[in-house]
Formats: sequence, structure tokens, C-alpha cells
Amino acid sequence: MDELELLKKDWNKASDDFKEYSENEIYNMIKHKSVSITKTLLLIGGIEIILWTLYGYLDQQFPYLRVAMFLVFTGLIIYLFSKMKTGQNSIALMKSIMNLRTLILAYACISLMLAVVDSIIHFDHNVKDFIAGSKDGWNTAHHMNKLPTNPDTIVPVMANYIVFAIVLLITFYLLYIIYKRTYGKILHDLRKNYKELSCHEENPI
Repeated sequence: MDELELLKKDWNKASDDFKEYSENEIYNMIKHKSVSITKTLLLIGGIEIILWTLYGYLDQQFPYLRVAMFLVFTGLIIYLFSKMKTGQNSIALMKSIMNLRTLILAYACISLMLAVVDSIIHFDHNVKDFIAGSKDGWNTAHHMNKLPTNPDTIVPVMANYIVFAIVLLITFYLLYIIYKRTYGKILHDLRKNYKELSCHEENPI
């Protein structure tokens, strides 16, 4: 019985320590997690714009709109980031988290929409580039020393358009999966932080 009583005392002591820790540190923990998520967001956004810029360089079309959008996005993120770091209460932090979440969702949707619209506008040009690239790849694989194919000289047939459309749909699906795994995860983590903070605000321990 003595050992059982000692075990109960240790358990109660541990519970008290946990309660004290939760009461004093939960806000700072959520704040730290939110700031860390914001840093990750900036890193992912930076990598994304570098990849789009590289794609634009290869396609000889610099993505001015994407770069401008990213700069505005980065400025707003840094502003919310500074508010998170200097926020003095839970309400202010909750507002920053929700604003950040809305901003991320808007950026991801606009970025994906830009890719779709650009593909529709330049569909015919992209089909010709796709055919030219396929021909050049075939010639290189079979060691045929031929000049690079000029896309402007190609006249696509319906089958070419269908094949490219299928490839494009698969590409957009993969892009959607990537966005879901990156920005989607960030949105989920921020929502989780917001819920934890809301529960703490409504039911302080």
C-alpha cells in the first residue's frame, strides 16, 4: 500500500507540473510554431518562384507577373511575421494566423490559376513546342545529327492536341498534389494552431 500511495503522489505531482506548464507556456508554444510555419512558407514560396523562373528561362518567357505577385506576397508575409513575433496577446496572434491562412490560400489558388490560364492562352504554341521537343529528343536518342526543330514550321493534327491535352491534365494534377502537400499542409498546421489558441482563450487552464 505504501508503494501505491507513493505512486499516486508522483502521478499527482506530474499532473500539477503539466498543468502549470500548459498554463504558462501554451501561448508561447503556439506562437513559436506559427512563426516557424511562416519561415517554412517563405522558403517554399522562394523555391517555387525560382522553379517558375527557371521554367520561364527555358521557355524564353520570364514570369514577370509571378515574380511581382511573389514580391507582394513576401511583403505581406513579412508584415504578418513581424506582428506574430511582437504580438502581446492571444487575440492579436489569432488574427495574424487567420490573415496568414487567408493569404496563403489566395496565393496558392492564384498561382495555380495562372498556370491554367497561361496553358490555355498558349495552348497551340505549347503543342508545337511539345512536338518539336519530342522530335529533337528522338533524334538525340538515336544519334541523328539534325538541326533543332523549329516549332513554327510544325502543323499539329488533332491527335497531337489530344495527346498534349492529356499530358497537360496529368501535369496539372501533379501540380495540384504538390500544392496540396506543401501549401495545404501549411494551411492545416495554421488551422490547428488557431484551434488550439481558440480553445485556450475560451477555456484557460
